[in-house]
Amino acid sequence: MKPISYGISSYKSVREKNAYYVDKTHYIPQLEFAGYFLFLIRPRRFGKSSLLSLLECYYDIALADEFDALFAGTYIHAHPTPEKNAYLILKFNFSQLNLDIDKLKESFSEEIRNSIFFFAEKYRAFLDERYFKMMETMQDAHQQLAFLLSYVGFKCLKVYILIDEYDNFTNTILSTAGQGHYHKLTQGTGFFRFFFSLLKGGVDQVNSPVSRMLIRNRHKIIWTFIDVHKNNIQKGEHAGSPLRGICRGEPACSPLKINL
Repeated sequence: MKPISYGISSYKSVREKNAYYVDKTHYIPQLEFAGYFLFLIRPRRFGKSSLLSLLECYYDIALADEFDALFAGTYIHAHPTPEKNAYLILKFNFSQLNLDIDKLKESFSEEIRNSIFFFAEKYRAFLDERYFKMMETMQDAHQQLAFLLSYVGFKCLKVYILIDEYDNFTNTILSTAGQGHYHKLTQGTGFFRFFFSLLKGGVDQVNSPVSRMLIRNRHKIIWTFIDVHKNNIQKGEHAGSPLRGICRGEPACSPLKINL
């Protein structure tokens, strides 16, 4: 009898433990067709982090040799898309930031630096010594991110950006510190807005390194600034009803396109 994978959001762990898994890999081709930059909203415990983990395992070029082991018996194993194991994965998780308003900015920067560090460790074979020497000269997290995207684009590599718990700390700041701190964080020259401006800059490059992006959160509360061009998310199209079962629940789980 297979164990129940309750509380395990890592797709790789579920498969390695031979735990019970409801195959939702048939949604992968539909996600690809839905758009390149998607925004997924659903409450807690609806399988959003599990979905990001699934996509990471499927698209990560570093896991190409494990494709059969991870996906044997699933729909996508029999019907892989051309984008299988085609991307370098750059993943951010904002669920563990320090929510003290005086320490938040540094905690956010540290998460970016950590993601950039482990990205380089995983994909060291795709980078060269010039990359690492330049990174050593940079301390600012946003500067490091801008350089990473420019360098990867220069090397004609393709990145899939996954952002988990995107709204976790902003909602807490709004409810505990008030709208003043919230707007300082998310509007104008706020560091969180600047972060997404850098991602958009990666999309706008001639040799754009950012091929796909999926952002997941629980609320609609801070859509207006994720794209530096106002209202692009609010005017974005629903990705379509065929995707409504991609995580637990119905219509609200249908992803939205981000018009970058």
